[in-house]
Amino acid sequence: MAIFYYNPSPYGIASLKGAQQEAAKLGVQLDAFDANNNPQLQSTQIQDAITTGKYKAFWVWGLDDPALTPVINTAISKGIKVACADYTWGTLTEQNVLTASPTCLTTVGQSIGAESTNLELAMNSACTKQVGSGHCNIAFLPGLANYPTDTVRINAMTAYYKGRPNYTFKVMPPGQYDQSDSQAVAQTFFTSNKNINVFATFGDQMAQGTITALKLVGGYTPGKNIEIIGYGGATEIVNEVKAGTVYATLGLYPVSESLLCIQYLDAALKGQSIPTVVNIINPSTRPAIINQAYLNSHPNFVPDWTLEGEPG
Repeated sequence: MAIFYYNPSPYGIASLKGAQQEAAKLGVQLDAFDANNNPQLQSTQIQDAITTGKYKAFWVWGLDDPALTPVINTAISKGIKVACADYTWGTLTEQNVLTASPTCLTTVGQSIGAESTNLELAMNSACTKQVGSGHCNIAFLPGLANYPTDTVRINAMTAYYKGRPNYTFKVMPPGQYDQSDSQAVAQTFFTSNKNINVFATFGDQMAQGTITALKLVGGYTPGKNIEIIGYGGATEIVNEVKAGTVYATLGLYPVSESLLCIQYLDAALKGQSIPTVVNIINPSTRPAIINQAYLNSHPNFVPDWTLEGEPG
């Protein structure tokens, strides 16, 4: 098998580690290809893998699904079984609600539309904690400029808050899904913006970088006069939710997704039936929003991964 993963971020490495862990358990030879956020490179990697003729299955974390579809169709025509990660394969509209895709033997992930909605719920709740019914200033840190899934979620949240005068929603420059880059962006932003009530982001590593920046800038105390919302459910940030430093983090489950899909691909290669779509969100073990209330009611919750890119 081959895994084509997004990038060398902690999330990307976690998706790789989960796949490697399950492949080793099943005795599967797994080769890994890191596209480093480059859709063109990912397309070339997949095409080259097809050309070798050595792979029976692909586990694909697609960077640009519509652009990659022709090469994936080539893989399918060669008899390669393809499983897809995170969202429904297709356009951004098609990704909005998690559904089975004819391109993928199985899809494991969550609905991209629900991610925006859950962020809005978390930010609104954090605003209530900070200002009650007063005006709330929100700063949001995206990952990559013009990255399709970032763009659609930002657009949805911007439209949501545009019609709500009690909120100001500011989009910061992108943090590149990197802790150090996010620290630098946040340090510049918060030096010039002293009235932010809630900060949220698309990645726990970017939340961690921002927390460091706030210490350097001064005037902000996470959990006191500013609420922090991460995204990922990584062990380190979950621990900070428990401590009250971080208000909440939203759940991503790259290790679980990879474990399941390597299992499914192995089963499919053995002629067994597998589900065409699996929503990785499960209120009992893999929640969408991880806050103190959830952790208090689920004391045995175990995070899926860490900011080191390891399984949790």
